[in-house]
Amino acid sequence: ELDWSSIDPAILGTLFERSLDPDKRSQLGAHYTSRDDIALIVEPVLMAPLRRRWEAIKKEASPLIDGAHSNTPQERKAAAKRLRAVLAGYAEELYAVRVLDPACGSGNFLYVALRQLLDLWKEVANFGFSLGLDPMRPQEEFSPWPGQMHGLEVNPYAHALAQTTVWIGYLQWLRENGYGLGKE
Repeated sequence: ELDWSSIDPAILGTLFERSLDPDKRSQLGAHYTSRDDIALIVEPVLMAPLRRRWEAIKKEASPLIDGAHSNTPQERKAAAKRLRAVLAGYAEELYAVRVLDPACGSGNFLYVALRQLLDLWKEVANFGFSLGLDPMRPQEEFSPWPGQMHGLEVNPYAHALAQTTVWIGYLQWLRENGYGLGKE
């Protein structure tokens, strides 16, 4: 009966850590990692190269945008088709990204990485839509677990919790960003 739709999935890591015997926790190295600490890795290693590539894609798209304002309908249509292909190609690059957390615990690292990837994908989708291209939908291509997010964990409960964290985060992102999954 409780509404869990707005819970921050990162809280599951804290609950999991607190459920462990303190002596076992230190033996296992189980430690909740904050979103800020995770960002210290995710931002420069995963997202910065993807953002640099996105900036290059926008530069590549610039002449195509200009071509979309050409005089003839054929030139406009051809430019729009090429622009769509450039943006779809970059979206494919994002779909192909795989993230591995070799000690995933409750999945907070994967959850943060997934949200960052989805936010960048949305930027690409909004860019194309603002230029008059057909809308893109993330449900058709993103596959959080085990598609793009991969985690290794010796504790079966923690591994299952990581999967749950990632899926809750993905479904919440879809809902928060207007891609369906409203209250039912």
